[in-house]
Amino acid sequence: MIRRARPQDRAALVALMEQSNGYEAPAAKAMIAAFIPRWTFTEADEVWLDEEAGAVMGFHQLIPHDGPVWELDLFFTANAAQGKGVGRRLFEQMAQRARALGASAVVISSNPQAAEFYRRMGAVDVGVSPPVGEITWERPKLRLTL
Repeated sequence: MIRRARPQDRAALVALMEQSNGYEAPAAKAMIAAFIPRWTFTEADEVWLDEEAGAVMGFHQLIPHDGPVWELDLFFTANAAQGKGVGRRLFEQMAQRARALGASAVVISSNPQAAEFYRRMGAVDVGVSPPVGEITWERPKLRLTL
């Protein structure tokens, strides 16, 4: 079941980020460790999670970007849930939600390991996001036209 995340879900979402096999490299782990303490959200924010039998299987966060474009800021799927349709279900819900918010497109600065997933979901490469802050590597930049 996909539902809007609540602040009391933060611990489970943080655990998903910390355990993600997409962030095992030392620089990536350090980036997540620096990000987590300052990450907060309210029930009004666009943070959605997929929950099965009380366990969080994945989540995403949409943020306003530029006019009718939104940004997929966070997208995580539990390691054990990968390859089982959870990511696809979350991505499709994210696109549906972005449309409901009036978005014409969603931009994604992707973890390089996840870029192929976004391409399979219909996003196309539009450039590269340069290193910024604690993110010390370039990231594929993609765009999903809605």
